[in-house]
Amino acid sequence: MAFSILDNLNDEQRKPASVTEGPVLVTAGAGSGKTRMLTHHIAYLIDEVGVPAYNILAITFTNKAADEMKSRIERMVDSSSDAWICTFHAMCTRILRRHAEEIGYDRNFTIYGDIEKERVIKRILETKNTSVNAETIGYHISNAKNHLLEPDEYEEHMERSYKRDVIIDCYKEYEKELKKSNSLDFDDLLSKTYKLFKEKPAVLELYQQRFKYIHVDEFQDTNYAQYELIRVLSSKYKNVFVVGDEDQCIYSWRGAESANVLAFTRDFAPVSVFKLEQNYRSTKKILEKANHLIKRNLNRLDKNLWTENPEGARVEEFTCYNDIEEAEYVANAINNLVTYNGYSYKDFAILMRVNALSRIIEEKLLTYNIPYKVYGGHKFFERKEIKDTIAYLKLLSNPKDDEAAIRMIGFPKKGIGDATLESMIELAKANDCNLMDIIMDKSRTQGVMAKKVEPIRILFEDLFAKKEIYPLYELVAYVIEKVGIKEAIGKKTEEDENRQLNVDYFLEGVKEYCDDNTTADLEEYLQGITLMRDIDSMNESDEFATVITVHAAKGLEFKCVFIIGLNDGLFPLARAINSPNANELEEERRLMYVAITRAKERLYLTRARTHYDFSKKTIEYTVPSRFLTEIADEPEKLSVKDIERVDYAERAKVDYSLASKINVVNVSGEVKKKPTIPMSMLEGTEKPKINYADYRPGTKVNHPHFGVGVVTIGVTDFAGGFVTVNFESVGSKTLSLKYAKLEIIG
Repeated sequence: MAFSILDNLNDEQRKPASVTEGPVLVTAGAGSGKTRMLTHHIAYLIDEVGVPAYNILAITFTNKAADEMKSRIERMVDSSSDAWICTFHAMCTRILRRHAEEIGYDRNFTIYGDIEKERVIKRILETKNTSVNAETIGYHISNAKNHLLEPDEYEEHMERSYKRDVIIDCYKEYEKELKKSNSLDFDDLLSKTYKLFKEKPAVLELYQQRFKYIHVDEFQDTNYAQYELIRVLSSKYKNVFVVGDEDQCIYSWRGAESANVLAFTRDFAPVSVFKLEQNYRSTKKILEKANHLIKRNLNRLDKNLWTENPEGARVEEFTCYNDIEEAEYVANAINNLVTYNGYSYKDFAILMRVNALSRIIEEKLLTYNIPYKVYGGHKFFERKEIKDTIAYLKLLSNPKDDEAAIRMIGFPKKGIGDATLESMIELAKANDCNLMDIIMDKSRTQGVMAKKVEPIRILFEDLFAKKEIYPLYELVAYVIEKVGIKEAIGKKTEEDENRQLNVDYFLEGVKEYCDDNTTADLEEYLQGITLMRDIDSMNESDEFATVITVHAAKGLEFKCVFIIGLNDGLFPLARAINSPNANELEEERRLMYVAITRAKERLYLTRARTHYDFSKKTIEYTVPSRFLTEIADEPEKLSVKDIERVDYAERAKVDYSLASKINVVNVSGEVKKKPTIPMSMLEGTEKPKINYADYRPGTKVNHPHFGVGVVTIGVTDFAGGFVTVNFESVGSKTLSLKYAKLEIIG
């Protein structure tokens, strides 16, 4: 019997993978091999069914996932290069680069990220007398575009109010600013592509004919605009293969709708529906915790993950006194597992609900000399010195980009102050042109303004000329040198030197990009870095522990996972606990489910019993995350009353032993007043006569048991008085100055 590509799949996976016509929905649990199934299905279509790769579209949610899918398919079939395997935004950008002129844009449009979007909105708000902030305006603009609504249409969906008028007015001005700058934001990439399809039936027909077979991974994360794009693209042939897991829908804050999974079965009926429930990633004990947790959610399709993997190590739960001790526990555990259990640093991930928790964790990892990288926080391409450098490149690609022009004028400083810049902006508005038109056309400026912009004009005449003859890498290197980016940063501080190094790393990255994409031009490069997420740079061979937000960890897996900060109010967030909308708490539970199911072999759940409030100079006792109880008990074994008792009353007996002296806890477990404990109550009647400032990093100390050591981290928690000391005999220890008898010896 001839070998089939599908022979490498299990029975669960093989059934959907063999379906080649019509709509297919696969609900795939975490770690169930959905990417493997999907790639085999595409390879099967090409190699055995005979579908030309040219007719295949596969959409993923990250560039990293797209690259992985491409490489997997290429290993199975030789003729897959014509298939489009990309993210939604990359697909739309590719289409718009070819057809932007049909909806009034140039093909070399700039893509604005969140930072550029916010700067434009703030400039618009400067002209208005309003208390509505840029964040609110930005949210509503994004929400409107994700629902494919123009300003007037969105206005109809909002309640009449003063804020509505401001929001709609700003939305309209924002759209004008972007159109004038020949720029699109991330949401535009989707909405403008839909607009293109709606207004230009011939273009839609072109892509319907091309993409006869459409695949969507992580379908539960699609928003309304993405769902509609798939619906219109597939309406001719209806060969849509979607894979999703509503239990992992964690992006509602950016428009994702888990209901799209159920809507698909209605809008594309009749649909072939399959389940993937065998987990290949995690141990039985880890999976048991995940199943117990997610069964609490009501808005889901019922499924129960199972695995043939071993029972595995028990799931560890650790409660610490404070976040410093929690970080010590995590770093020490990683150090021991690497030293004594044969793990590598790359096997570890520290997951957090919010990236603000990373600071103390990072300090401890440094203390233990554990190499690490942080993801899900500040992106490399969003650093100021990098944005300043990219502004020059954007203007070479799209001279209409006013946002890039304003940034260029501000760095390096060119003797153009706010007043002159404002005059230039007003002049551009009056002449219905862009800032670069003002700069490059001598006839448009006079007097002092003409004198100030002349050096910029001369600079860009040279740069535009070089763009025509220089390859990409040489062009970028020339821009950095000619503009004097590094010289403008200077070397006055260590931070300045780091910023200069970042510019070097940026240029090095351009070189690597050019080596991998020999025919790429400036426009393609700018598009690539604009759509890039920091997680895309993750290399599985790198010997680094990963510090990452749970949202950013979606789709990844690690042998050992630490989930930190497991307190009510932090994970789940307070707003979800207090919200009348049950969906918010369900989403937090899905987020915890995603966090748990990143772990393959070992899972550690940690929390701090106390939190120090610097503004009040008091210690606050925390409440354990309700998820810690939920993962321990199956819903059917507990009544609602029992669940409430365990979630609140039982935890209060443990964690409020001191707090109960100053705050009342109801018998039902409801805390009447947030338990705040004065320092005097914990320290006794006398305050410690210790000068914490004496224990700065580098101070040599002696401990009666551990001997001589050096302080590596001074006091950051002034209530507990904790310092970290690296002892010659036992290594790094975190100790409280109130109890540890440390003697300063140098």
